[in-house]
Amino acid sequence: MPPLRSPATRGELMQIVKAVVAGVLAWLVADDLLGLGSAFLAPWTALLTVHATVYRSLTRGAQVVGATVLGVLVSYLVVEMAGYNAIALGAAMLVGMLAGLLRPIRNEGSTVATTALFVITAGQAEQAPMLVDRLSATGIGVAAGLVVNALLVAPLDDLSARQQIDSVCRRLGTLIGNMADEVGSRKDVDAQSWIEQSRQTDAALGRAWELVRHTREARFANPRRLPQDLGPSDYAALLLRLEEGIAQTRAIARTIDQAKGGHTGWSEQFCPRWLHALAVLGDQLEHPEEEARSQRPELESLVAELSSTDLSQDHWLAYGSLIDSTIHISDVVDDITASRRVSV
Repeated sequence: MPPLRSPATRGELMQIVKAVVAGVLAWLVADDLLGLGSAFLAPWTALLTVHATVYRSLTRGAQVVGATVLGVLVSYLVVEMAGYNAIALGAAMLVGMLAGLLRPIRNEGSTVATTALFVITAGQAEQAPMLVDRLSATGIGVAAGLVVNALLVAPLDDLSARQQIDSVCRRLGTLIGNMADEVGSRKDVDAQSWIEQSRQTDAALGRAWELVRHTREARFANPRRLPQDLGPSDYAALLLRLEEGIAQTRAIARTIDQAKGGHTGWSEQFCPRWLHALAVLGDQLEHPEEEARSQRPELESLVAELSSTDLSQDHWLAYGSLIDSTIHISDVVDDITASRRVSV
């Protein structure tokens, strides 16, 4: 379980509190205030309506209303035709689960079946006057869920997205820094390990994309908008640049892997300057709050010097590939660190 201070855990605990508050509020209105005969449907519906975002509460709330109304109607019709028996109960649950295949209430088949089950076992399914009570209780539950979810610290999850993006940046920076250190040692390196680490960083990036999509959804119709922070579109731009950075880092690892130990004989004119630029880029990703100049001019200067040097074709292919990928990483790092300094 994540630590209690983590945004994810706090968000989950807040959802539990809101679900309880919504259920109690719905019960008080339906039973104590209005005295509805089917007041139990109000807290039941409220629990189903409270979701992680206001948007999802609205959309799923509409589905819950449709599913609950359908469950009430199914229970009424089945009991009218078959009476109170096991066959009626089974038929109501079967119809309810099949209804979940319909697009308007997809994924709410269990809600239809459970509502029908509640109503039938309560022994009031055949009483037509109770239909109004049940539908009213359903509406009260949905309203309570929406109000509580919107007003009681409506979730945004911006912090989770920011922290995950920062984590991906640090992982990529650490990987780049380690690559520079290991190549600089002039010993055999495990480039396949770097490639695997880049894939793991890609997986962390996928998690960041999920959180950004959730953040975009959380901001819809949310009273707790934070205009001064980076928005989902800004996060998405950062993630796209990170994708490029990871891909170029993997390209460097593959170039070194294909050299099959040839890096130990690379030119002193190339290797120290290139490794220095690579190490600086890794450090910039790990510490975005520190001002650092772009490495592109240094790399372009290195290209200009090497172009007048008599190098073997094999070295040129390796140097050219490595410098090209590193220039791309430099551009990515410049964009990412500038954006992250704004949000720090």
